[in-house]
Amino acid sequence: MSQPLPPWLTWLETCDSTNTWALRHADSLYHGQVIYTRNQTHGRGQYGRQWRSGGFTASFVVTASPAIVAPSLVAGLAVVQAVESIVPSLRQQLQLKWPNDVMAQGKKLAGLLCEHHQGWLVVGVGLNLSKDELPQAISLQTLVAEATAVPTELDLLMAIREELLWCWESSIDWLSAVSQRDFLRGRAIKVTEVTQQQKIAPALWQGEGAGINTKGHLQLRLASGEVVTVASGHIIYE
Repeated sequence: MSQPLPPWLTWLETCDSTNTWALRHADSLYHGQVIYTRNQTHGRGQYGRQWRSGGFTASFVVTASPAIVAPSLVAGLAVVQAVESIVPSLRQQLQLKWPNDVMAQGKKLAGLLCEHHQGWLVVGVGLNLSKDELPQAISLQTLVAEATAVPTELDLLMAIREELLWCWESSIDWLSAVSQRDFLRGRAIKVTEVTQQQKIAPALWQGEGAGINTKGHLQLRLASGEVVTVASGHIIYE
């Protein structure tokens, strides 16, 4: 990085995982700190799975707060608002897929991993910046095409940090904001468990996404009309 870095940014040439690095240095963390690397060698996703992102991997440190009942969704909202603020052509095009993904055009743009430790919440963000590595993924570069330049890493870091801190420190109506972006609402989905061997088990439920409740849990409407609450699970959608 040739330009001067802001004091809140720890820029690593390479590391195993920015979340892991932050957790290892928990004693020296502070609210608003950001850890970033272009080369993450052992990224972690949900259920301990390996996570690969296309070019942008960062961890944002905030004070853990019991008032934030759905940190992954609130953090996802911050990512959506940040991207839209610097790429206005994407406004109202990004959605949130419960529990921790940012979607665009039906594909995954970013994933989040929130981890608590010693009073801190470490918000890991992996965003596909410049390439589409998998059929179910989409990059920011693909989305902006030739309409505008792809934001720089520092632009994204500053915007996400600003939105995340605002979400954490304001009285935002997160449920209303998240509900407006709910990718699963009205969509046919299956909910499964993931075993310790990280294999997807048979479906526990299947039905139609019926929104998010005040605790940040997924609501699923079964064929019978009954609505069940899903606190955790792997989602397969159509």
